[in-house]
Amino acid sequence: MKINTIYKYRPLSEFIFKELKYCELYFASYLELNDPLDLSTRINFKPKNEKQLEYLIYFLIKNSIIYTLKAKSKDGSHHIQKMIELSHDNKLKSNICNRLHSYLVEQDNNFVPYDTIKNHLKKICNEFPIEFNLMNFKDEVKRITKVFFESSYTTCFSESCTDFLMWSHYASKHTGICIGFSLNHEQNFPYFLVGHREPDPEKYAEKYSEWELKGGLYWDEINKVKYRKNLPSINFYDFAPVFENENDCDLMGLSKSYWHGYANELKEIYSVKTLPWKYEKEWRAIEINFGELKQPEERIRHYPIEAVTEICFGLRTPSKVKDRIYKIFNSKGRGIEYFTCALSNTRDLELREWKYCGE
Repeated sequence: MKINTIYKYRPLSEFIFKELKYCELYFASYLELNDPLDLSTRINFKPKNEKQLEYLIYFLIKNSIIYTLKAKSKDGSHHIQKMIELSHDNKLKSNICNRLHSYLVEQDNNFVPYDTIKNHLKKICNEFPIEFNLMNFKDEVKRITKVFFESSYTTCFSESCTDFLMWSHYASKHTGICIGFSLNHEQNFPYFLVGHREPDPEKYAEKYSEWELKGGLYWDEINKVKYRKNLPSINFYDFAPVFENENDCDLMGLSKSYWHGYANELKEIYSVKTLPWKYEKEWRAIEINFGELKQPEERIRHYPIEAVTEICFGLRTPSKVKDRIYKIFNSKGRGIEYFTCALSNTRDLELREWKYCGE
C-alpha cells in the first residue's frame, strides 16, 4: 500500500517552535535513541570461504606490529620480527587459515561474534608458533566499530499519527505534536539547502538594503523500517576495504561511487529493528558518516515548507501551544490542516478537525 503521509512526533518544549519556524529536522546519534541497538551493528567473523581468512591473518599481523611499536617493550623487536616472518611465510599462513576454517565450519550458526573468533584464535596460537596480540585485536575491532558503525545519524517518522503509545513515548505523554509530511516522491524526502551570503560592508552600512540569498532543493532516500526477530550484521571480510582505507578522503566524503555500496548496506542494516518495535510503523532518513563525528548543530537539515501538510495535536496539548503553532505557519503563508486527538468510544485515538479561534 502506498503511503502518502509520514508523521514525526515531537515532545513539548521550546524547541518545537524553533524547529517549525526554521523548518528543521534533527538527525540523532545512536546514543540519543531509546533503543540501545539502534544505529549500531554486529560484526560477523564467519567467512564465506577459507580464502577470506587471509585478510583476518593480515589484520592480526598488522595490528600486532602496530601495538608492539606503541608499547615499546624490551622484547618488542623480537615479536615484530616474528610477525614479519609470518607475513612472508605463505605456507604457514595457509595452514593457519585451513585450521581456523575447520573450526568455523564446525559451527552451524551463520553468525560468528567476536568472542567466538577470539577463542578460536587462542587455539590457533597454541597449535602454531605464533603470538597474535589478541587484546589489541579486541581494542582495534572496537575502535573500527565506533568509527564506521556508530557515527551515523537518523531522523525518524511513522506511518501513524494515532498510536497511543507513540504519543506517550515521543510526544511528552500526549502534550506534544505530530507533524505530517507529504511523501509524494516514492521513497524520497525533500530537503532545503539554506543559502549563504558573502560579507558586504557597503550594504551593511546602509540603514536598509536588500540581500540575495540563494537556496536549493534536493531529495534524499528515506527507508521503511523492517522488523525481524534477529538484527542483521556486517561481514568483517566484506568490509575489509573500508577498514584498510579509513583515512581515504573519498571514503570519508563518499565522493567515489565504489564506496557507495558500503554506505547503502549500512543504511539497510540501520533500517531494521526487532519485532517488539513493529507497532511504530517507522520510516527513517539515515545519514551514513565515515568522517569525523558531527556536533549536534552540524546534524540539522531543513525541509521546504511545502512538505508539511498537517499538524496533529495531542490529547493534552495546551491551547496556547496550538495557537502559537498556528501563527507560525500562518506567518509563512502556508495553509495546512490541523487536527486534535480525541478518545473514541472504544478508547482508541481518533482525529478531529481543529480550527484557530483567536484574533
